[in-house]
Amino acid sequence: MKADIFVQKSSNLFVENRLLKFVVGVMAAAVCFNSLMVYRAVKYQRVVLIPPTMTGTVEFVQGKPTEAYIKDISRKIVNLATTYSPPTARGQFDDLLAMYTSEAYPIAFKSWYSLAGRIEESQVSSTFYMETITLGESTIEVFGNLVQFTGDTKLETAAKTYVVQYRIRDGRFEISEFKEKNVQADLEKQKKEAKSEAELKKKANDKRMNDQQMETGNK
Repeated sequence: MKADIFVQKSSNLFVENRLLKFVVGVMAAAVCFNSLMVYRAVKYQRVVLIPPTMTGTVEFVQGKPTEAYIKDISRKIVNLATTYSPPTARGQFDDLLAMYTSEAYPIAFKSWYSLAGRIEESQVSSTFYMETITLGESTIEVFGNLVQFTGDTKLETAAKTYVVQYRIRDGRFEISEFKEKNVQADLEKQKKEAKSEAELKKKANDKRMNDQQMETGNK
């Protein structure tokens, strides 16, 4: 009888031990699954802001802004820079300058305030009708039609492309450079660079041929 009782108790202990192992295993799996889901939630979390001056939301996924945000802020930048009147130009340029990097700010300050002075002096109004926005790695190209007036007299109607160089630092959009794209100047620059590269290659080839001739003569 005592032997039967001992065997029965031993069997119960084995069963309890297996049950405890199973429970521990389930808890370990649950902890691992929970940790994985927390990691995914942190990795793919989205920060959504709704600034009062923007038309849409501002979303950052893994620290990078969405394309919709870049296009929205592109419209704001180009409107501040190209659609103005004499009473509003200086205030708009102030808002634009607030978006510049600290390195680019001094030059941009002189340029935009000089333009504001000319606008106020000549009473020029400008409107830019945006058509397309092209996004690059750290550049934005905006194409459209610019119309300028002085009083009721139309000064200019022309197709323009503006280029915005930018960076994202600590979740903040910063302008490095804003300029009008000069297609002709860019073509001339490319031609000069290609010509210089061809001349350097020719000089290198001539030098290599001279060296080979000298080695042949020495032999």
